[in-house]
Amino acid sequence: MKIDRLSLQILEELQLNARTPLTEISKRVGLSSPTVAERIQKMEDADIINGYTANLNMESLGYALGVYISIKIRFGQVKNFEEYIETVPEIYECHKLTGHDCMMMKGVVRNPKHLEALNAKLSMYGELTTSLILSSIIKNRVYNKEF
Repeated sequence: MKIDRLSLQILEELQLNARTPLTEISKRVGLSSPTVAERIQKMEDADIINGYTANLNMESLGYALGVYISIKIRFGQVKNFEEYIETVPEIYECHKLTGHDCMMMKGVVRNPKHLEALNAKLSMYGELTTSLILSSIIKNRVYNKEF
């Protein structure tokens, strides 16, 4: 599916607030509501839009510390780790990597003790490197143009 300037504008509006009414999006992009709805449906069908989510404030939910944890998994433990990490609620992203470390995870914990307990569980599978997130310079960047 070819994405033109108007479809990029619709995508930008949905990324900023997926609950924006179609009538409002149509005014902002200069198309009728049925046309906007049709474009959105086509982008969903093409798997360009693959879901709508809520952006949570994890600190307000009691998880004050964001963490990145990379792991160099022990030989023969990759499959076991992949199955295990699905069950760890503190981890909300996990990516396979090239290079020294096998995986990079992003998660949240309540406090340093909670982080220590999480690291103890994860270290059973390999060598960890843990970094606390101090602040975010770019967060939830809106895709709105080709690069």
